[in-house]
Amino acid sequence: IIERDDINMDVALIGSNFALKGYLPALVKIKQYKLKIICSRNIKKIYENNLNFKNIILENNWKKVFKKNIKLIILAVPPVLQEKIINYNFKYKKKLIFEKPISHNYSKSKKIVELLKKRKINSEINLTYLSHDLFEKCKSIISKKKLGRVKHYNISWSIKSMDFNKKIKTWKTIEGQGGGIKNIFLTHVLSYCEHFFGSNRLNSVKIKYSRFKGIEYKRHISLNISNPNDINGKVTVFNKKNGLQNHRIKISFEKGNIHLFTKSKDWTKDFILRIQTKNKTTKIKSINIFKDGRSNQIYNMLKKFSKKKISNNINLCLNAEKINSQIN
Repeated sequence: IIERDDINMDVALIGSNFALKGYLPALVKIKQYKLKIICSRNIKKIYENNLNFKNIILENNWKKVFKKNIKLIILAVPPVLQEKIINYNFKYKKKLIFEKPISHNYSKSKKIVELLKKRKINSEINLTYLSHDLFEKCKSIISKKKLGRVKHYNISWSIKSMDFNKKIKTWKTIEGQGGGIKNIFLTHVLSYCEHFFGSNRLNSVKIKYSRFKGIEYKRHISLNISNPNDINGKVTVFNKKNGLQNHRIKISFEKGNIHLFTKSKDWTKDFILRIQTKNKTTKIKSINIFKDGRSNQIYNMLKKFSKKKISNNINLCLNAEKINSQIN
């Protein structure tokens, strides 16, 4: 439970699937956040499932949420709709937590971030891995140079997109609407790469495509990246049809190496951090409180949410979107 006394906010949660599976379990465990409204296009389904939301208003029109006495609005909606809601909020200046990508294209995301800063709207973005306990441990090792200077890194993430594998045409498969493996998954990797190693520079890219329903989709993206202090890395993100998802991060240092990895149905859960030096190997397992692994990171993010500033994570996401805009 949060022990800070500077957070006591009435909250509205806007979204359907991820809002209920990811955000809701974390929210109800933090007593300083008072969930007052759930706004979803599937309100009838919520009623039919007999979900017990005592003293919570169920709404299906997101604009009505802004008329209520709510301090914080959390968005778990598709990028095109998210852009509309964030822009609508510039009139009301509610505190915001939202998802990546910020909008469905970089130029619009850049404009949104400029306005968030200009109008000093307290805001945060849910970059899952930046709130992951083992990624925070990895960041500490890098920053404090416990294994010396970083030499290079290699990241491979095989994901399973049900919409892609079933050839379903939705926003999750259409890049122009903020979907596709570039916007949904590569944004995560580029964000934590900058968090770990400093600003990213794209040196080269290779792409493999698939086609269905008359549209060409990126199914395999491989990047060569450079970062400050002569750090070089290779990043590969690709869709797979069968088996568990693999996410592997290998970092080579002057005095050892780190291997941060998971093989799981849940792409944030069951990570292991292996730290190797000349004389010792240490393994650390991730902490999991919730059934949906993403709720663990949302819980950590909410605990740190500041009411006085715009999170630097938003800058990291915007920089990742800028790199993505160069991958065509």
